[in-house]
Amino acid sequence: MSALFASDSPRVLVADIGGTNARFALAGRDAHGAIVIAGRHDLRADDYVGLGDCLEAYLATLAADDRPHAAAFGVASPVAGDRITLTNRAWSFGVAEFRARFGWDRFEVVNDFAALGHAAPALKPGDWRSLVGPPWPEQLPRVVSLVGPGTGFGVGAVARGDGGYLVVPSEGGHASFAPFDALEAEILKVMLRRFPRVSNERVLSGPGLENLHAALAEIRGAPASGLAAPAILEAALGGADPLAAETVERFCLMLGGVMGDIALVQGAGAVALAGGIAPRLVEVLDTPAVRERFEAKGRARDVMAAIPIALIVHPEPALLGAARLIFTH
Repeated sequence: MSALFASDSPRVLVADIGGTNARFALAGRDAHGAIVIAGRHDLRADDYVGLGDCLEAYLATLAADDRPHAAAFGVASPVAGDRITLTNRAWSFGVAEFRARFGWDRFEVVNDFAALGHAAPALKPGDWRSLVGPPWPEQLPRVVSLVGPGTGFGVGAVARGDGGYLVVPSEGGHASFAPFDALEAEILKVMLRRFPRVSNERVLSGPGLENLHAALAEIRGAPASGLAAPAILEAALGGADPLAAETVERFCLMLGGVMGDIALVQGAGAVALAGGIAPRLVEVLDTPAVRERFEAKGRARDVMAAIPIALIVHPEPALLGAARLIFTH
């Protein structure tokens, strides 16, 4: 691994810590000065009591000369103060505690979608896959909304100003879910019997896909299957299960509508889609029906029609963004 980095480049530990997986890698600069990500390991959070144990397992795989002296993490939680508690995983850690425990000279922690925001200006044309609508621009617009369903529902933004780019973290995934039509009003009614409040994350996430599938089963009078999100996706994409297919199609329509809402609220000129679920649904998302839901904003339709949407297809954007926190800030 050391051969990938310039001899005088520091090694930095970068991580993308979600509710389901913890992704670790080393970052450094190559002989041409470009940031390089190497040695990535994805670890299942369920296999570890806490983030410290998970991190120790990764560090044990490194050679002595690859041990990092600085680290930067994107975490699926709000970041305020020293104590960090993940939103969808019973893990917490102290920033000062980890810096001392692992001997780091510098340790940066940001929200995972803030890490994506730091990566966005460095992504190349091949790192974006445009969806139906206007093509993705060569230069990022002044404001780009960042949206992504995974274990939770991530939201953020990156804004371009005269002095460079400003990354804006957000907990917008916890905004209230708003039905678009009679079926979605019925879905909301069913879900309100289970939850005191229904946020976008309750519908547009891995657990949200399960909630949506269960709600549609009740509405359609079908037996409750209790399928987990991966099984719902497999059944839908395989074409063998009409209820799973309806669930996935409705999920994508709702996502289109919420992406449009977020773009309106943030004044965005483009929407970047990320998260663990979207890449598996790209053929369902890249349709006129989803685009129609994105644009269906009444008197703002003309505004929406000009906004492109693209899926980030870079293999590790959050890790790149974490690395840029150290090397460019």
